[in-house]
Amino acid sequence: MTWSRLVGKNKLGVISTMSPSFKALDGTRTHLVNQLVFFDEQYPFFADTYLYGMPSRDRKMIDDLLQKYTARLISMLAADDTALQDMLHQVVLIGSGVKVEFEEDGSTDLFTVVYPTESDPDNNRISFISPIGRQLLCAECNSPLVLEVPDGTQRIHVREIKYAYIGGFQDE
Repeated sequence: MTWSRLVGKNKLGVISTMSPSFKALDGTRTHLVNQLVFFDEQYPFFADTYLYGMPSRDRKMIDDLLQKYTARLISMLAADDTALQDMLHQVVLIGSGVKVEFEEDGSTDLFTVVYPTESDPDNNRISFISPIGRQLLCAECNSPLVLEVPDGTQRIHVREIKYAYIGGFQDE
């Protein structure tokens, strides 16, 4: 694309750097497509780096989860913008902020589901392959879950989902 197509004047004569065809969800769609491309083209690298040595039961669980996840992304990307916008608040994706409510005491916590290289448990940024992350990935809003945690189980409800992913998968 040439610079002249990116810079133009709007109806008021003000110089604009955005193409008139730019839509608010274009960036989101690009992130979702990039996730599909990554899992399609880079899965062997990902598996060798992050799943090596993992028990075969856990590795199969992650493989199955990623198949479910990529199928969900394909379905979402086929939708129009209005439906996609709604879906971004209904299902947990890599890059989603998730508000969960603990059934036991009604307290809430916020998590962001991220790639392994972006995890930061101290700031509630959890990898989608972590035990909690893989249980949250593909969960739906207002759905109850029983999280398996080191000291037993926690009954939770996914109360709010916001997709606001910025970043990417980086080599370390």
